[in-house]
Amino acid sequence: MIPDELVDRVAALLPDPVDELQVAALLESQGITDQVATERYGRADVFVLGEEVFERLPRASVATAPEPPAGTWLHAVRGPLYLAPTTAFPAVAAVLGGPAAVRAMVLATAVTWVWGSGTSAVAHRLLGVGAAGAAARSLRLLGAAGVAVAVAVAGTALGWPAAVFVLALAGLQLAIGVLLFHGREVVLAAAVVPAGAGGLLHLVSGAVQPVLVLGGVTVLLAVGGAWWAGRGARDRAGVRLPPPRLLLAAALPGGVYAALCAALLLHTDSRYVLSAVDLAVAAAPLVLGMGVVEWRAHRFFEVASAELRRCALPREFGAATWRALLLELGFCLVALGSAALVLLVALRWAGVLTSSGALLIDGHVLLGGAFFLGFVLVRTGGAVLAPLIVSGVLVGNVVADRLLADPVPVFVTACAALPVFLLVALRWSVGQVRHYR
Repeated sequence: MIPDELVDRVAALLPDPVDELQVAALLESQGITDQVATERYGRADVFVLGEEVFERLPRASVATAPEPPAGTWLHAVRGPLYLAPTTAFPAVAAVLGGPAAVRAMVLATAVTWVWGSGTSAVAHRLLGVGAAGAAARSLRLLGAAGVAVAVAVAGTALGWPAAVFVLALAGLQLAIGVLLFHGREVVLAAAVVPAGAGGLLHLVSGAVQPVLVLGGVTVLLAVGGAWWAGRGARDRAGVRLPPPRLLLAAALPGGVYAALCAALLLHTDSRYVLSAVDLAVAAAPLVLGMGVVEWRAHRFFEVASAELRRCALPREFGAATWRALLLELGFCLVALGSAALVLLVALRWAGVLTSSGALLIDGHVLLGGAFFLGFVLVRTGGAVLAPLIVSGVLVGNVVADRLLADPVPVFVTACAALPVFLLVALRWSVGQVRHYR
């Protein structure tokens, strides 16, 4: 049993903790190491001790539960902002050659997806303890480190001409993450205009050099905007920064989950980038709708927070959160499905739609729903379970892909199975009150 004295001491020093990691950081600052946690309190380490102390900290009432991060309709425009720079990719492929450009794109996307997820987790952890200035600095410095990692890997594995493209793409993708973290959608919208215009120019005229120049302008504008974003942020007076190992513990689950999601998506999509038109653009509805997915995930937690204040019984709260989850999942699927329908009609009108292309587009709609559910599961106690589920589906996808001739039905089956498994996991966790305090 944890002594009341320890709980009271933490409550006095940290009256409104964000989560158990913040409690563990405070315990470490008070001299409670893993050895002390084991010998004095009988716990495996300070993380376990922090989790148990966090659960016992007094709450004045459920009405004091902190609000989750706000989600607004501005999140919905993030998808087009993600997609606009990719229109310049055909010009890059014309210079590097199609296969080399695809390999460079896959490498840059995979590294920045994983690295950006971990970096965002670190920044949110710092922001949660009141260290807004440290959060902004961590985004800039870790982002620069991520670009260096991507370029070093590309230079070794792909050669230095491809590494130049990786430098530009990784810098752009990580800069986009920083700008969106700070809510600078307007800055990002202005930055992607040159690359988008260049993509249209290439489509109309076949020009290459001007497109590359315009793409470079977009990279410079985005990186410059990201470097200056958050410059005015300051840490709260007297704030204690979490130790590096706690920040690493915060970053690892999201990074692992992002790596698995990237592998599941890129394992199939990378082979179709330079294929038939309908297969090459199959991921477009997912990219366009990712802002909506993020928006509705934030909206779900806002609704759950409101239900926490309204419901008198845990059973009532569990039923309300489950209904809200299904409603937001339906919203995501309708939004993604609408974008897919527009694309299907356009491809059919152009006479380039095949059954494989239509099936692959539908698979990405299902995958968007899975991404929504995974986001919720990670934040409701499934930081380990979500990666396990995705890894299982990924292994099944890879094995079936090797055994069967057509990878498209395999991918669609995986995308249909993944939301089912995630819903089963969420049925147990989503209604637990402790995840919303």
